[in-house]
Amino acid sequence: MDLGFDPIELLRLPVKKKAAIIVGIIVVLAGGYWYFLLQDVLDKIDAADVKLKEQQEKIDSKRVMLANLPKLRKELEALKILEAKAAKNLPSKQEIPALLTDISEAGHEQGLEFILFAPKKELAVEIHAEVPVEITILGSFQSTVIFMDHVTRMSRIATFTNLTMTPDPKNELLKTTARLTTYRFLDTDEAGFKSPSDKK
Repeated sequence: MDLGFDPIELLRLPVKKKAAIIVGIIVVLAGGYWYFLLQDVLDKIDAADVKLKEQQEKIDSKRVMLANLPKLRKELEALKILEAKAAKNLPSKQEIPALLTDISEAGHEQGLEFILFAPKKELAVEIHAEVPVEITILGSFQSTVIFMDHVTRMSRIATFTNLTMTPDPKNELLKTTARLTTYRFLDTDEAGFKSPSDKK
C-alpha cells in the first residue's frame, strides 16, 4: 500500500523534526479530545452552574420571605383589628332605620326643623353600601353646627357633603341643604361573603 511517503524516511529525520511531528500529533489528538469529550463535560458543568445559581436565588428569596414572616403576621393582625373596629362603626342593614331616626332626633333636640329628610337609593361599593339622605333643615347657625358636629361624632360613621347655607328671608334662621351619607356592611347574600359582624 502506497502511503505517499516512506515511513523509513521519518526515522531518518533529525531529532528536532521528529519532536515537532510528535508534538503536532499530540496537539491534534488533544484538540479532538477537547472537542469531543472535555468540551461536552464543560458544557454540562456550565449548565449545572446556571441551575445551581437559579436554585440559590430561590432559596435566598424564600429566606427573605421567612425573615419577613413575623412582620407580615403583625400587619395581618393589625388589619384584623381595623376590620373589627370598622365593623363596630358600620351598622347592619337592620340598624339603618334606627340610625336615621337617631339623626333626625338629634336635629330636633337642637330646635331644627326638617323641611326635607329623604333617604335615597343605596350604592354598593365592594364590601359596604353607601346610604345617602338628602336633607334640608331650618334653624340658627349655632344649632345647625352643633347638630352636624354631633352627627359626625356618632359611633356610626356619617358624613355631610354638598353643603349649602342660605339665610331665610322670613326670619334670621339659616336654610341648610346637604347630603348626609352613612355606611353599612353588605349582608352575606348581597356581597357573597361574611362581614366581620357575621364572623363572630
